[in-house]
Amino acid sequence: MLQEWARDALKHSGLSQAELARRLTAHLHRAIDRAAVNKMTLGKRAIAGDEMIAIEEITGFPAPLENADGLIKVPMLDSLVSAGNLSPREPVKPEDVDRYVAASGLPPGDWIALSVEGDSMDLVSPPGSVIFINRADTRLVEGGFYVVAIEGDHGTTYKRYRASPEHFAPYSTNRDHGPVIIDDAFRVVGRVYRTMLDIGPHASRRGK
Repeated sequence: MLQEWARDALKHSGLSQAELARRLTAHLHRAIDRAAVNKMTLGKRAIAGDEMIAIEEITGFPAPLENADGLIKVPMLDSLVSAGNLSPREPVKPEDVDRYVAASGLPPGDWIALSVEGDSMDLVSPPGSVIFINRADTRLVEGGFYVVAIEGDHGTTYKRYRASPEHFAPYSTNRDHGPVIIDDAFRVVGRVYRTMLDIGPHASRRGK
């Protein structure tokens, strides 16, 4: 039962309920108080997937993901640069992982996540959004959303693919952003399948 796991995780870490609540609040960027942690340990409050993974990271006590239907841990990289530096068959390096995020309902694949900065894709992914990229899907499809590593000045970018003429386009309310014309060699890091944004009062403001 998850309440027993929560109690064991606290015991393993030596943290108080109040300290775990403080660290969960900082980790998840939303308010979680001691009363909520206490209810988790008593089975009076459900433990969300991202909370389970955060508790695992904070306490060092493995999360029982087999009890979470379809839930997977996705490594969120620290930057687009880190994503662009990955070769197609290269595993994610631990030093490039900022944290892990929970996701469910994703198809089989090789998944990474990134935090979106800037407003070049804000019609679908406002600043601070988290995008989920399948590295196993690199086939370009008209209108699809991709993270691509482009040689030259563009670096690694998140854009929408347009086939005719071939380019990567912003999807933005800001008309100052122009298309990325493919004049240089590029590599598709992966296709973006999901974008999500925490809009609660304690949402993180990572965008610029």
